[in-house]
Amino acid sequence: MDLLWSASTTMRNPERTYSFLKTIKEVEGMPWNDETQMRLQSLLIKNRFYKPTKENLSQHQIDILEDLNYQMSYTEARDIFDSKKYTDAPMRGRTTFDPIEKLGLASLEIDSETHEVRVRVTELGQLFLDNRIALEDVVFSNLLKFQYPNPLSSDCRNYNTKPFINTLRLIKKVNELCNERGLKAKGVSKDEFGIFVLSIKSYDEIDEKAESLLTYREQIDKLSTEEEKQSYRTAFIESYLSNFKKPVQNTKEYADNIIRYVRLTKYIYIRGGGYYIDLEPRRMIEIESLLEMDNGSAKSFSLEEYKAFIGDYYSYTLPFETIEKLTKIAEDIVAEINALERKLSLSTSAVVIANNITDLKTQIESLRERRISLQNLILKANYQQIDQIDSAIDALKNIRKLNMKPSVALEKWTNIALNIINDALLIKPNSPLGDDNEPIFTAPAGVPDIECLYDGFGAICEVTMLTGRDQWFNEGQPVMRHLRDFENQHSATPNYCLFVAPSLHQDTMNTFWNAVKYEYQGSKQKIIPLTITQLIDILCGIRLAKVNHRKVTKDDMKSLYESCTQLCSITDSTQWSSFVTKQIVSWRERVTA
Repeated sequence: MDLLWSASTTMRNPERTYSFLKTIKEVEGMPWNDETQMRLQSLLIKNRFYKPTKENLSQHQIDILEDLNYQMSYTEARDIFDSKKYTDAPMRGRTTFDPIEKLGLASLEIDSETHEVRVRVTELGQLFLDNRIALEDVVFSNLLKFQYPNPLSSDCRNYNTKPFINTLRLIKKVNELCNERGLKAKGVSKDEFGIFVLSIKSYDEIDEKAESLLTYREQIDKLSTEEEKQSYRTAFIESYLSNFKKPVQNTKEYADNIIRYVRLTKYIYIRGGGYYIDLEPRRMIEIESLLEMDNGSAKSFSLEEYKAFIGDYYSYTLPFETIEKLTKIAEDIVAEINALERKLSLSTSAVVIANNITDLKTQIESLRERRISLQNLILKANYQQIDQIDSAIDALKNIRKLNMKPSVALEKWTNIALNIINDALLIKPNSPLGDDNEPIFTAPAGVPDIECLYDGFGAICEVTMLTGRDQWFNEGQPVMRHLRDFENQHSATPNYCLFVAPSLHQDTMNTFWNAVKYEYQGSKQKIIPLTITQLIDILCGIRLAKVNHRKVTKDDMKSLYESCTQLCSITDSTQWSSFVTKQIVSWRERVTA
């Protein structure tokens, strides 16, 4: 049966890419045999990048796994792995390695002397490990080269497509047909993306796909009820994709994952409240140049050629990296910056465009950062309005129902909530952002989700949608470590950490309690654990203050943060959450009086 373009485990969870590759680095140079494969999976356990289930484990082993402060040895990790008694234990390591290899970050190469297959981190992988390129760069590099067929996969041998290139081609063709026929060009819906984009088997079927898509859209639009539309959708998929595996289920399940993945390239733009996927208008020079150069057909590679190709960051020449095109890109961004400055009543920037490719590329990145900073100022100004505060409150109340991944949504709307406090010097989200200033994915590992600088103090904010014991396992230590790093960088001022989640697990509260009440690595910390409901209560206080013509200042916020971390009157962590609620109630009374 035919297969839809799907995402590997790593693609579905890109945040795991760095930690998996970092662990693979520990077995670099080793023969890729059963022992190394089991060693790799054992190292993931040791490094706490993978947590096996409790089945077949002793209580002592469970205790080791759950005590994040415990420095697990390799021997202990291997004992845990062996205790699981997997049917094919080496397969676990191969499963870990496979998506990393497909991303071009690591490779298996034959040693010229011993003729053994050994593990190697590629040039691309090393650049990523050294933090010289970001995850978005890895994804873009991979997608430009990814094709069916490819020597690393036994699937789709009869295909002839570069999925990413043909995704761009199909969306472009649909928009062109809409313009020709007097219809609104709006990209493709998530529905259409799953059905038509993910089922492209060959580069030469784009025109036919575009026509079929618009016919499908026309028929759907004629139906009045959601029940009718769903019934038509199911029947259409079963017929149109009859040769594909589980088409009804997979078109829906794969679409969101792939959309998130391709959005990391910043060439895809989400519009219509998250419903339509379109070409990013600010990247059209780049997109047009790519499509002029590449018709979306697969190339012929041997296994070694393909591995070398995807593992070399510089093996793909970008056609828009010419003086002429880079100059036009820079000029367009400057024009947009000037428009934003005028909107903010700021003096417009006079920019001298660089005159060589290297400097132009650097300048374009700098200009894009400037554009984001201006977009943030506009966002901040917009959300001072009562109706906009209401929209933020409503979004936080319905965080699981928004048309985006809940973890990304929570980062987005928590960032907006923090911007509603009007006198911060800087609110800086660390999540990858598109050119439209919308978050593409969650913040990468190793940095706070959001950094906040105020006159006289600083704060970080960490958010999670986890609510069970995995909340503590995944967030406890990293949150305290991020705060300590931030404290070291801003040692001249007091620093706080807001931790926001739908609910707070008691193990998380216990961990933070010890850091606040006693110490973390030698000194106390100031962590404020908040439920989403408590964050909403704070916003409601700010809203009411605005109604009463009372400005909530940074000093008001600092007093709230400080009161939530003064734990002299409570004796254990179980009382902390209700204590924070009382502080918020008291604070609201003060700022709204």
